[in-house]
Amino acid sequence: MVICLVVITVISFVPSSYADRMITLEKVSNVSEESLLNTISDVSNYPQVFPDNVKFVKILDNNTRLVEMNAGINGMFFDTQAICKTDADGNYVVEVVSGDLKGTTMTTKLEKTWGFQGQKDGGTVADISLNVKTSGLLSWMIDFVPDGSLTDALGYGFDKFVQHIQTN
Repeated sequence: MVICLVVITVISFVPSSYADRMITLEKVSNVSEESLLNTISDVSNYPQVFPDNVKFVKILDNNTRLVEMNAGINGMFFDTQAICKTDADGNYVVEVVSGDLKGTTMTTKLEKTWGFQGQKDGGTVADISLNVKTSGLLSWMIDFVPDGSLTDALGYGFDKFVQHIQTN
């Protein structure tokens, strides 16, 4: 009983935003900037792009670009809401506004480059910044995930967008 009381007391003093990490990644793809931006910004297509990781996406408000989605990995899925928009600098920004990832933002800056076969503007350089903020159960779990694994997951997601463009 005393142990339970101590655990409850300690947990109650843990701040709600326990984990905060910044992950950055630069990737070069052999698809045009326009096709990449169109695919990334079409959130209703995410269940097709990520069939194992996104169960559903529902657009809640077209004006604010608020969406609700159920996404996860390895059988652990979370319901969350996010605002998905293009900012004044032309960057694509996803800001999570609910759930255990509330406050997390991902900013993707795209820049035209040469394609892999030498065509002008046939490729795209993507600079991706992911500021992960977690709370609740997820904050305890994310501490055990190395930054390299988060970077790999970010790269995998980007590659799935590129693959989706190339196969459709």
